Amino acid sequence: ELSPLSRQFVEFAGSARLPVLDLGAAFGTATLAALAAGARVIANDLSEEHLAELVESVPAADAWRLEVKTGRFPRHIHFEPETLGAVHASNVFHFLTGRQLNEGFAAIARWLSPGGKLFVQASTPFQKPFSAFITEYERRLAEGVRWPGWVEKIAAYSTHRQLGQMPGALHLLDTPVLARLCEEHGLTVERLELYRRPDLPVSLQCDGRESVALIASRR
Repeated sequence: ELSPLSRQFVEFAGSARLPVLDLGAAFGTATLAALAAGARVIANDLSEEHLAELVESVPAADAWRLEVKTGRFPRHIHFEPETLGAVHASNVFHFLTGRQLNEGFAAIARWLSPGGKLFVQASTPFQKPFSAFITEYERRLAEGVRWPGWVEKIAAYSTHRQLGQMPGALHLLDTPVLARLCEEHGLTVERLELYRRPDLPVSLQCDGRESVALIASRR
């Protein structure tokens, strides 16, 4: 399902003058919806197989408006300055280190045209599997640690039954870190809040702050 954040991306993409980028597109839920809305979409993913399946599923009438790029963001993805109308990153940024996040925000700020927008959805520390990490996160935040949500070894804080389905390390994000990244890279925050995704499994739910949503625009 498209999350509320992704639906806002699709609506904006449909009226964008320039192509839009869907980072970590996977099988293309947001990409297909943006194409149906009339957007020109560049779909990125690590998996060539995912992108091949996406290409196969695109209606013939929309195929000319789709471009695919395989590679890891931000290292392998490059665009000319001010050539994108929007960037969508749903459940991507919590897999990046602090250095990668900084490089990624700098790149996106270059790529977006003035008035272009960044749409981000990511996991926060406030999910049931990470409940033992919340106190540590809040301590780091209070002490001014630059990347308070970076968890190098998830197993050190969680014995959740879904732990085997998670990567060894995660960067659990929150509003202060995303607000700082926007400020440092010249992006204006339009929406930044914690919320519960409608499709989030009960086993991950904690207190309604499980996901963070960001919409920011290029000045």
